[in-house]
Amino acid sequence: MSYFIPERRKRKSLLPMLTLGSLCLFALYYAFTANQKTVPVLPEQAVRPHLVNWLEDNPDAWPAQDPIFNPIAVRRIYRRTDYRLLWFDNYSLSDTANDLLKQLTASSSGNPSSMVDYRYHLGYFDRTLRDTPQRLQMAAVLDVLLTDAFISYAQDTQLDELKPQSPKKHRQLRQRDITPVNLTEGGFQMASTRFAPTADNSGRQYFRGYNRANPSVDRSRYYTQRYNGAQSRPSTYGSSHASRYSTRSYPQTYPRVMPRFRNLSEEGRGLAPAHGEGMWIAENTPYGGDAQALREQLAFYRNMASSGRWRPLPAGPAMTLGAKHPNVAILRNILALYGDYYSYGNEPNSNKFDQRLHQAVVRFQERHGLRADGIVGNATRERLNISPTARAHIIEANIRRREQLPANLGDTFIHVNVPGYRLKYVEHDRVKLSMNVVVGKDIHQTPEISTRVARVVFNPTWTVPRSILVNEILPKARANPHGMENMGYRVVNGSGEYLPLTPQNLRTAASGGFLMRQKGGEKNILGRIKFEIPNSDDIYLHDTRAKSLFTLTDRDYSHGCIRLAKPRQLAEALLRDEPGDWSRFRIEQLTTGDQTTEVKMSRNVKVYVTYWTAWVDGEGRMQFRPDIYGKDGLAANQFD
Repeated sequence: MSYFIPERRKRKSLLPMLTLGSLCLFALYYAFTANQKTVPVLPEQAVRPHLVNWLEDNPDAWPAQDPIFNPIAVRRIYRRTDYRLLWFDNYSLSDTANDLLKQLTASSSGNPSSMVDYRYHLGYFDRTLRDTPQRLQMAAVLDVLLTDAFISYAQDTQLDELKPQSPKKHRQLRQRDITPVNLTEGGFQMASTRFAPTADNSGRQYFRGYNRANPSVDRSRYYTQRYNGAQSRPSTYGSSHASRYSTRSYPQTYPRVMPRFRNLSEEGRGLAPAHGEGMWIAENTPYGGDAQALREQLAFYRNMASSGRWRPLPAGPAMTLGAKHPNVAILRNILALYGDYYSYGNEPNSNKFDQRLHQAVVRFQERHGLRADGIVGNATRERLNISPTARAHIIEANIRRREQLPANLGDTFIHVNVPGYRLKYVEHDRVKLSMNVVVGKDIHQTPEISTRVARVVFNPTWTVPRSILVNEILPKARANPHGMENMGYRVVNGSGEYLPLTPQNLRTAASGGFLMRQKGGEKNILGRIKFEIPNSDDIYLHDTRAKSLFTLTDRDYSHGCIRLAKPRQLAEALLRDEPGDWSRFRIEQLTTGDQTTEVKMSRNVKVYVTYWTAWVDGEGRMQFRPDIYGKDGLAANQFD
């Protein structure tokens, strides 16, 4: 009987089909697992169209906020390498790139607003190098900016002087724009380094905002940076918006050599201590913050809205000094309306981004809490495009907030403005001390408080709040009890005794029978100083070990408490009129070791923790800040 007879096919075994299906499933699983372990390979010529477009065909299409400072040299380098990526190993930064990032970070001033950081694109790397770049365009932009920063670094360190040339020859090299780099098989390398590289090749950590201000970095070498030159004369920023308050002005030339920096980490050798706060030199600037000044600004923005003169800045490329684009004239008109640009003649119709416009952009950025780099990128464009009607709404909300406080805040007080990430210590309406602060995340919002300074505590202990204990500390203590004990964590029983982190004690703490406390000392999460301010939310001002967060533009990282950039200076300012010796030397003594010292305040120093997204400062300038907690009721002020 034939195999193809229907009766025979019905009785056919399913075993071959099951075997074939199993083999297919196994092959698919093997391919999937192999793919999970495979590092993506960057095609060799993948970025060539981007680089040719930006460097050769259409430089105006450059997508990054940071400009290319050495376009001729950068173009020459990529021509010689056929427009390949120089600083990437597939989709990851190469070891050479990480070494370069370390060199640039160590060479910078540690101040993110300095021109050295600007020319080395350190701010851009801070914002971008948080994850491995997975898009070709992002990798291409990073590669070009790394090359540009490398050339700027080589010029600043004057590596061409390693081979002495005659003055005439030296001038010829500069005129021909010869860059002192060596092309090797491994890529571009620096012709010389002034200090030995460290063993750690992970340079990406330097660009997450953690080690930028690390005082242990050896800066004992010569380098150049732009000098913060002559200041524009300050004046009142009134309702007419014809003010001319001070701003930075950067000359086109560079000093040949900057003085050597001493290593700030050499504590105990007569140098500055490791915390790097420096000595307190009292400021003497006007405070401002008046409700009447806000009302005048409200009338100004209402008039602007009704006049119909305001127009938003259209979409387009990022713009900075030297750019030519039709949007430049629109930008100039907007800043003239806001009072940041001072018009003389027919400049508002010019399409060239000149020095005066650059200074106006810097003024606008400073008034809005942006990085004052003079680059009109996405963040600056968003704030420029908030309509006068929306701004009037914001000002109205902040007038109500100001009126909730006393008209007279007192002779001496501390003002912390949460959206401004700033603390001011004020005496007789003059700011004597100001500093950056870190405030609560959106899920741990820092509340608005009116209170006073009750105590100053040196080497404070930290009793872990219940929510943090259950969600964060207990899992770490169970996983690594020895490590947590080395950090000073102990279980505390009802008698106040410290107990080890045994499984039984941790279970009791988890059930609420015991507390968890961290001893005072250098590893304490509150740092060396805490300022107790009575309030129902258990919020206080304190020091922190995460100093580098203060260099960031957005500083909402805490669980609600307020971290201070200069706690020792604030302690000195508060305690100098208290009985006893409260010199800076005494404060430095009390912030060593692990002994806890509490000082009860006899003076009544008020503390106001506010949520002001708009106010008028002491120089009459209208200030705006992002509505980080969404309290203004206006989505346009979220800046998301």
